Amino acid sequence: MARLFLSPIDLTHRSSYVSVLPVAAREAQLHGAELCVMTVVPDTTTGMDWRYAMREGGGTAPSPKELCRQAQTRLTQVVDEHVPDEVPTKLLVRYGTIYKEILEAAEELGAEWIILAAYRPSLKDFLLGTNAARVVRHAQCSVTVVRDGG
Repeated sequence: MARLFLSPIDLTHRSSYVSVLPVAAREAQLHGAELCVMTVVPDTTTGMDWRYAMREGGGTAPSPKELCRQAQTRLTQVVDEHVPDEVPTKLLVRYGTIYKEILEAAEELGAEWIILAAYRPSLKDFLLGTNAARVVRHAQCSVTVVRDGG
């Protein structure tokens, strides 16, 4: 089985992928691993994220399938820009609860290492926990958290 490192990124926060992808690509190259760059389109119709599902003007929101298609296009652009061509790379787009999808993907793919970005925590993050913190707590493999520096 080939080695695989997983690097989940947030396409809505440029600082996350600008900081983490060079680290993930370098580590994958050093260890002879394939790099899987993933993004999760959050399920905004349930839980606390319901407010983001509301669209101004009363129109219908894009379907999850369409949101994932758009995310795939953007993920391809980001990886082309920030991961060297010589690093074997695959792309993955999932839809759902961010930390759950990351953990499930890591298990399904047999990832040896998760390399992800974290934002500077706000007060609500200390009370609720960030996606990065949940991944660190529950992952079955090693996890490296790269601060975005912002």
